Amino acid sequence: MTSEFKNRPSVTLEYRIKAVTILQQEKALETIRRELNRAISCIKRIIDRYNETNSYKDRPKSGRPRIFTQKDDRNLIRLVKKNRTVLSHVLANERKLSNGKTASSSLVRRRLLANELEWIFAVKKPRWIFAVKKPFCKSC
Repeated sequence: MTSEFKNRPSVTLEYRIKAVTILQQEKALETIRRELNRAISCIKRIIDRYNETNSYKDRPKSGRPRIFTQKDDRNLIRLVKKNRTVLSHVLANERKLSNGKTASSSLVRRRLLANELEWIFAVKKPRWIFAVKKPFCKSC
């Protein structure tokens, strides 16, 4: 479980259960703070959330859940580096994501741009027509 704030460590489920059980034993917040080595504001937040929801778990997060995971990103980058001329809709149809879903071609392009890979065709070198070379000397 990760915290939405980078500097604040996340409170584990074990700490939440301990805080509520100690409070139910009618001990003061200062006692809970000393036992768990957490701030009083953190203990209050845990207890308020428990009183609201009767649950120790986090509330559901807002926003649409991500489809692409970090593992899917790595696989996509590996495929693109292997064959740089492949089209985005071919990439999208070729591989299923780790959750079993397929991605759209626009999502594939967005993930490539997010990973600082431009989605463009690789420039193909022109085919050289090998002609018989003429010698450089004028007398030959």
